[in-house]
Amino acid sequence: MSKKRVTSFDVAKRAGVSRSVVSAVLNDTPGIGVGADTREAVLEAIRELNYHVDAGARSMKTGRSMTLAAYGDTRHPLFTRLLEGMQRECELSGYHILLCSPRPRGNAGGRAELLELYHQRKIDGIVTLDHTSYQGEEWASSVSAARVPYVSVEGYAEVPDVHSVLADYSGSVETAMNYLMREGTVQQPGPVYAEVYHALDPDNWAERNRREAYTNWCTSRGMEPVIIRLEEHGDAWAHCLQQLTVGSGQPHAPLLVNWSSAIPDLYRAAHKLGLRIGEDVRIMAADNTIQGDRLSLPSLSCVEIPYVSMGEEAVRCLLAQMSGGNGNKAGQAGKIWLPAVLRAGESA
Repeated sequence: MSKKRVTSFDVAKRAGVSRSVVSAVLNDTPGIGVGADTREAVLEAIRELNYHVDAGARSMKTGRSMTLAAYGDTRHPLFTRLLEGMQRECELSGYHILLCSPRPRGNAGGRAELLELYHQRKIDGIVTLDHTSYQGEEWASSVSAARVPYVSVEGYAEVPDVHSVLADYSGSVETAMNYLMREGTVQQPGPVYAEVYHALDPDNWAERNRREAYTNWCTSRGMEPVIIRLEEHGDAWAHCLQQLTVGSGQPHAPLLVNWSSAIPDLYRAAHKLGLRIGEDVRIMAADNTIQGDRLSLPSLSCVEIPYVSMGEEAVRCLLAQMSGGNGNKAGQAGKIWLPAVLRAGESA
């Protein structure tokens, strides 16, 4: 015969209080004051009886599962950092995270399953890590129709009625340029911008913002913008580095690269040309995609997109939506913009 399950009634009886007081202690219910001695008596009864909250019963009572879904490629390091931030914020709010990844049949199928989980009350909200060019109309319409609390990290930047947590890519370039041309460094020639692109996705709002920020920074200081475009994993870095030399005996122009994922190829090209990183040529990345500041030698100077903080903000935005708010702090409706973080290294 199975042992009888301990209930909150048993805890209340052992502590000599009402069940509402036990509930207030367990849930930190606002507006119900519980004295320190009473709280300790309830906690002691919980320990003695080995009481555990019935998650199913709580879900039926509150209508919440206390679980949020995180959707993204679990093999991608950026998703791992996003999860770190989500976990931090979820721990503060008593939430758990359900991991979901794209299925072989494509993103649409995996996302549809998230909506089913919401309708079944197995999750309370959804966070997706999307490509910066992502703005799927069908998914946005489905989320809106289901009235599910939802936040896209990096997606829907140009779609005003979808909640997004986004990086300030314009600000990241300004931070990088100011660091490259800081006091004490050679001020001329001005920095060159190397834009690495994917063959299948040559342009998106993030790259446009970075390019425009670079051009505006240069023109506002009377410098000629110089933009070099290279396909990812191409072999044109040697030619790019040779273009940075402005004359015999003159220093190389500083080089700002949009992604740190291009740094290994760039470093190899510099080595073959006999260039010392940080001395003969100063290099910086405007997006620390692969945490190049830790993996490169000399260590890479870069500005890092704050995916951990973006995970924290995404959870806060979801909770705000659940509480009846719009999850927005300031600016464009439903958009939260976070600044990049400067990581000073030896390369610049």
